[in-house]
Amino acid sequence: MNTMGGDHPAGAAKSPRLTVIVPAYNSRIGLGELLASLNASSLRDFEVVINDDRRSSDDAEGLARSFREKGMLIRYLRENTGIGQARKAASRQALGDILLHLDSDMEVTAGLLQECVRLIDGGLDALVIPEESFGTTFWARCKWLEKKCYDGDDRIESLRCLKRSLYEQVGGHDERMCLSEDKDLDIRVRAVTKKIGRTTCHLRHNEGHLTLRKTVSKKMFYARSVDIFLKKDPEACRWEMSPWSRLALFFGRRRLFAAHPVLYAGMLFMKICEFGGAGAVYALYKMGLYGRGR
Repeated sequence: MNTMGGDHPAGAAKSPRLTVIVPAYNSRIGLGELLASLNASSLRDFEVVINDDRRSSDDAEGLARSFREKGMLIRYLRENTGIGQARKAASRQALGDILLHLDSDMEVTAGLLQECVRLIDGGLDALVIPEESFGTTFWARCKWLEKKCYDGDDRIESLRCLKRSLYEQVGGHDERMCLSEDKDLDIRVRAVTKKIGRTTCHLRHNEGHLTLRKTVSKKMFYARSVDIFLKKDPEACRWEMSPWSRLALFFGRRRLFAAHPVLYAGMLFMKICEFGGAGAVYALYKMGLYGRGR
């Protein structure tokens, strides 16, 4: 159900070039930071479509309304039943011919939207956007280092911005997926085009007050969705879910290890805990001993 109208404010003469799509679930604080960063963007020709979880209770709709009153083209949907479904449902509502898929705990840097439009207009079909994690805890800094290890590696990084026509051509996000829905889309897009670029501007990923328990719990939740990814993209899934593949990647980043030995040790311990927790849940799930809830 669309609970906030999407009509343009008086005086708007055309559809925006770019649509920013954001699934949300009780994420008002992070969402507010994201919208503030979008509002400060050097590009003004964009809209935002928020697709909130039906169980949310944090009045993200009121937040969206407040930015709408500031002049932002923003629509609020409450049709989110899973991350893949949320992205695809919001994409159907998009007015822009370029789609940018973000998370509610991200922030854009000032020139990112403008660069996305410039690169797509320059002949590219889709874009990978590098991320810079930040937060207030040791584990958040470990996540920062983890993202640094993935920088430029197509096996991990996935495109976030693409032409709407291309998104529709490949069928959009798989509505069944809440694990690696972005990588699944990335694989299908790369199968039909080589015109994929990378922005110089980056996204800021707010890990907040990240705890070890929180990051492990997140991986345990997603473990229940492995089978869909495994059936669709077995090679990519096995690589991504293998702790040995990930450890080989980490140990290949010798310069980062030399510069941040303590964080490196923390990151390795964090990943061992994440893989251990997710592996245990997946094993229980396969034995029918773990619930099939969202």
